Amino acid sequence: MIEEIGVICAIEHDNSQQVVLVETQIKSTCGSCEAQSNCGTGAIAKVFASKRETLSFRLNELVEVGQKVSLGIPEENLLKASAIVYCLPLFTLVLSAVIGQSILPLAGLMAEGWLILFSAFNTYITFRFVRRFLSNSDQGDFHPRILKVFPLEIDNIQVKQL
Repeated sequence: MIEEIGVICAIEHDNSQQVVLVETQIKSTCGSCEAQSNCGTGAIAKVFASKRETLSFRLNELVEVGQKVSLGIPEENLLKASAIVYCLPLFTLVLSAVIGQSILPLAGLMAEGWLILFSAFNTYITFRFVRRFLSNSDQGDFHPRILKVFPLEIDNIQVKQL
């Protein structure tokens, strides 16, 4: 299980259910490397640092804004989503190029530009399909779940001296 800590930034009510918006900090591994002062990637990562992602969850438990929650997603679901997002469009690109080499000359389109357009169009359609598929399964396997709600932190703790 891959876990992340998020902070509840807003609470909304949808009919009789409570919908919480959880904000997480997107982390980059750049910044912990020894060569970060000499690395171009590290300089680019500093420009795009501190991005935040907001996720919505239906939650029956009573919570408050500012409360921390633990989010999690199983590793196998993350691997499935990665395969769908990366491998399926790449497979479509290669398959479209192979099929296009056979079909397009029959239609009288023998230039390589037509083959490139045919492959790019099919890959674009695949990206759109993947996007729709993953957005429709928003609350399904590929969406993180709230694992634990942490109690609200109390700043003023009374200490009794003996």
